[in-house]
Amino acid sequence: MRIVLFVLFLLPMAAAAREWVEISGDAESVFYFDRDSLKRDGDTVEVLLLWNFPEIQLTRRPIKPYLSATRLTRYDCKKGGRANVETTLYRGAMAGGEVTDVYRTPDAQISFEWVNPDAPGGESMRRACAAAAN
Repeated sequence: MRIVLFVLFLLPMAAAAREWVEISGDAESVFYFDRDSLKRDGDTVEVLLLWNFPEIQLTRRPIKPYLSATRLTRYDCKKGGRANVETTLYRGAMAGGEVTDVYRTPDAQISFEWVNPDAPGGESMRRACAAAAN
């Protein structure tokens, strides 16, 4: 039990210590990826993404506040698809502070969906796939 609590305590610090590379931003949020998290397996690239918000966001019920969110995402660079593996919400900016909630997709339910190439998700896929190719 102590080990689990210790790991949960360290997770926000580990996420906050990452070097985030900005993908895009506007008045509502800034979107980043962690270059060090990139893992390539054939045409698939796994990467940790970050959304940082200037104002507090709220989850659906039960309502919980958060200022940033990370999402472990897999991209199929050849077919142009995305699969969300895990999302973590943080009370603080830049994946800092207390973890508000964690949503994990069970392995058997992970599936790739189409990515709009003109949306921020399309830009993040291009950047992650290009960075993983180098």
